[in-house]
Amino acid sequence: MSNSNPRIIIDASYIRKMSSNGAPFRTLCEQGARIVLIDTLVFELCSTSNRAQWPASINKLKAGVNAIEVWQHVSPMFRFELAQNRPYGDPLDKERTERLRDMIANNPQYQPSDMRTLIEDNIKEREGYGIVELFQNFANWELPADEIKHKAGDDDKVIDFCHYVVNNPDIIRSPAIGNLRQSMKTDGLDVSLNLDDVDDSWVIWHEGKSHLVLLCESQRRGADAMKNISKKRLINAKHDLDYLISLAFADGIASFETKEMYYFWKWMYGDTKPRLDSFDPDEIARFVNDLKRSST
Repeated sequence: MSNSNPRIIIDASYIRKMSSNGAPFRTLCEQGARIVLIDTLVFELCSTSNRAQWPASINKLKAGVNAIEVWQHVSPMFRFELAQNRPYGDPLDKERTERLRDMIANNPQYQPSDMRTLIEDNIKEREGYGIVELFQNFANWELPADEIKHKAGDDDKVIDFCHYVVNNPDIIRSPAIGNLRQSMKTDGLDVSLNLDDVDDSWVIWHEGKSHLVLLCESQRRGADAMKNISKKRLINAKHDLDYLISLAFADGIASFETKEMYYFWKWMYGDTKPRLDSFDPDEIARFVNDLKRSST
C-alpha cells in the first residue's frame, strides 16, 4: 500500500538556503507531502545571533502551511518510554501543529516579548549537558576495527563497520540503551523499562543508535583528536542526531547537511531513508513520488 502523504523532516540548512518566497514548501504541499518540523529546528533558527532567521523562516513556511506537522522533541519521548515501558507512538503534536499553523497564517512576524530569555534558558538546557564528557568517554573505548581510526567517514570500510555497530540489536540494547537507562535512574527518573521489550518502534531504540554513532565517530577520530575537539562542534553533532533520531518515524529528510551529518545518516540508515537536497520543483516532485511508491 502506498503512502499518499509522506512525511519529510526539514532541517535548518534546508530552510536557511531557501529563497524568501518558500516555493519548495508550496511544491511539497501540492505533491501531498507533510512538512515535519522538530523542536531542534525551531531552536536552531531562534538561537542564532541573526534575529531575522526565525521570522524569515516563518514567512517561507507560509507557502506550505497546510502541510506542516510539528513533532515532539526526542528527549521527552524516550523519557516517557523509560517510565512507562511502552513505545511513545506517533510523535505528532497536534496542539503545537495547529498553534503554529495559525500563527503562520495570521501573524508570521510574531515573536514572544521574552524571546531572548526563553532562548537563553534553552541554550543552558541543551548545551549544558555532558556531550563533551560523553564523546571523550567513548574515545577511551575500544572497537575491534582499527581500520576506522583516522579515516574519512565515507570510506566504504568505515560505513560498513559503523552501520554494523549502530544497527546491531545486541549492541543497541546493551550497552547503548542499558547505559542510558542507568544514567536516567541515577538522575532520579522513575525507570520501568525492560530492555527485552524494546525494538525499533521505540524512540529510545534510535536514541541508543545515536549514542553508538557518537561512539563510532569518537573511534574514527581517535583519542588524541577528541582531546581538542570543540564543544560547539559536539553540540552541532548532537543537533544533527536529533534530526536523525526523528527520521526513524518519517519517510525522508530535506537537508544540505554537513559532512558529519552525511556520515551519521549513512551509518544509521544506509539507503533506507532518502534525502532531498534540491529546491527544483521537478526534483521535489520526483522525490515525493518515489517516497509514495516505496512506502508500504
